[in-house]
Amino acid sequence: MFMKKFWILSVAALLVTADLCAERHEPYTGSRIFWDLSSEVTVFDSGNYARMIELQDGRLLAVSEGGGGIQVSYSQNKGKSWSSPERIVASPSKISYAVPDVIQLTDGTIIIGFNPRPQEPYSEDRLFGIRSVRSTDNGETWGEITYVFDAKHTFNDGCWEPAFLELPSGEVQCYFANEGEYTSSNEQCISMCRSFNKGQSWSEPVKVCFRAGSRDGMPVPVLLKDESEIVVIIEDNGWPGRGNFAATTVRTKLEDNWESGYVDANSPMRNMIFETVPPVGEISAAPYMRVLPWGETIASFQGNKGRSGVTDLQYFDMFVYVGDGQAKNFKAGSTPFALGLDQHSIWNSVSVIEDSVVVAVGSIGNPNKSNHVNMIKGYPKRQVVAAYCNSIEVDASKGSGETWATKSADQLMMGRITGNRTTADFAYDSEYLYMTARVVDRNLVNSGIDNDGIYLYFDADNVSDTEPVAGMYSFFLDTDGTVDFRRGNAGRWEKDESATGIKYAVNAKSLYYDMEVAIPWSLFGKDGAPVGQRMAMALEIVNKEEYVRESETIPDVDNDASWTWMEFRLLPGEGSGVAEAQVADDSHDVTTVVSGGTLMVKSAMPMNRVSVYTFDGKMLSDKVFDSTMQEIPLPALAGGGVLRVLFEDGNIVCKKVIF
Repeated sequence: MFMKKFWILSVAALLVTADLCAERHEPYTGSRIFWDLSSEVTVFDSGNYARMIELQDGRLLAVSEGGGGIQVSYSQNKGKSWSSPERIVASPSKISYAVPDVIQLTDGTIIIGFNPRPQEPYSEDRLFGIRSVRSTDNGETWGEITYVFDAKHTFNDGCWEPAFLELPSGEVQCYFANEGEYTSSNEQCISMCRSFNKGQSWSEPVKVCFRAGSRDGMPVPVLLKDESEIVVIIEDNGWPGRGNFAATTVRTKLEDNWESGYVDANSPMRNMIFETVPPVGEISAAPYMRVLPWGETIASFQGNKGRSGVTDLQYFDMFVYVGDGQAKNFKAGSTPFALGLDQHSIWNSVSVIEDSVVVAVGSIGNPNKSNHVNMIKGYPKRQVVAAYCNSIEVDASKGSGETWATKSADQLMMGRITGNRTTADFAYDSEYLYMTARVVDRNLVNSGIDNDGIYLYFDADNVSDTEPVAGMYSFFLDTDGTVDFRRGNAGRWEKDESATGIKYAVNAKSLYYDMEVAIPWSLFGKDGAPVGQRMAMALEIVNKEEYVRESETIPDVDNDASWTWMEFRLLPGEGSGVAEAQVADDSHDVTTVVSGGTLMVKSAMPMNRVSVYTFDGKMLSDKVFDSTMQEIPLPALAGGGVLRVLFEDGNIVCKKVIF
């Protein structure tokens, strides 16, 4: 009897200890990028080092080395199709033109830089250098080649990889890797030349960073959204104990603009980019960086993560990480292209178009096949939403009267790991939370004990915990038509056989399967739809092949820790219990149009201030001006918010907007 009581008390103590180990954590608030596999397009049939920008006229311009020189291509439909490559500069005899970069200045001038690389046998009349060409007519014609810099004539003392930045003052900067001044060693620094006449001529170089005994390389500069700092991402092979390249940033205050000297090995202005330093064997080389309109930063690099310690770049993949507004703490890493382990994506870059769409550009191939340049679109999101709809029939088929958060029911896009394009979206009414999903799968497995399907994780009470606890729920939507439902409790997922009211339908075809599920709010202990409350969700896609089970989660999500999940909210709508806000003189008419990631606000009366808030009151944008029309870049925050307009006569209009 004593031993029985001791055992019971011990188990109870363990359960209490498990509860005490659970801990609320501040929710994850950074963006994750969702890549749309259906958007992958070939830009150049052959080439390397491709870069892309969105021109002021809305076209996309891509440039790469290839075709006997530097080639460009244009897209008039945001990357769906591309013009035939046009060679704008031809490589001369015994010299290769390589590694281009492109920028369009605020006055419309387009500058493309490139790197002349002499071929062996070397001679002193053919130097490694940096050159540029300009177009002042939107790429219709290109001017003469402009000299930027020359290094020496041998490979070991060359210069490499130009990249451009325009400052608010109009100064244009060209950064490049430079080993021309280290003729007796294998060292390399980052240098920068300035232009004060839109790239028509260039200054002598300034040293930006140098780590003695190492090779700082492949620079790409950005100006932070708040214009406080110039930040240059580089590859740095000198971090103690690593012995390989790691993506690193060096920086200077904008007002200093490198006047205080270069960043050395021990400077606090030199940092590895990652929030969590990766293992020693992981390589992050050939980096690129851009700034999102709301301030977050994105960085790409080629590396070997998840590739069993591979060190040959012919087997490297492209990775894209999201950093904060200071270009630090990069996390939420993802691989844009769905590649096999025998394929690579190298010499990559990223671009931001349409104000909020990330484009990854990479040279795709394998060791036995020449590269072709592909692009793919990604959508940064910090929040998932559900739209109000009272006419959803759970039949695994989207009905004409059904309203989801996005028109095509594709708010979330996954499949980069499984190779099976997956789309998912959400809706709700006063009784149910709904999810719909489509998975492109040519080999459906739904007849065993380990089937294809989707896990939906839901934190209905915003417990934001480090392990499964009360308020957290797990649903495995099996393609055999069943639902495995579990509740979080004291650090475990406990199966619940008594749950009633869940409606689930799956429709399996030869090439894909569709599913719809309705989960009653009462299952979460809710009397109705909790509009205005923060919740969280996560998805895991399970793909079962013969002898192999793959799964894919949202970047940086731990299925057992709801603080890492995506923020989830219900959009107010007719019948949801939250009416559209309207506070002002009715004579002040405000119209809004959302297009291409931009909110257009118009009014007949001049507006003095336009502010955009989330439904729970967080400010997304605040602009002061005096006009009847204003364009506001929208953040990656899906769904909508509240628009507040202050007119010049003092009247205020508040209006709900959906974006």
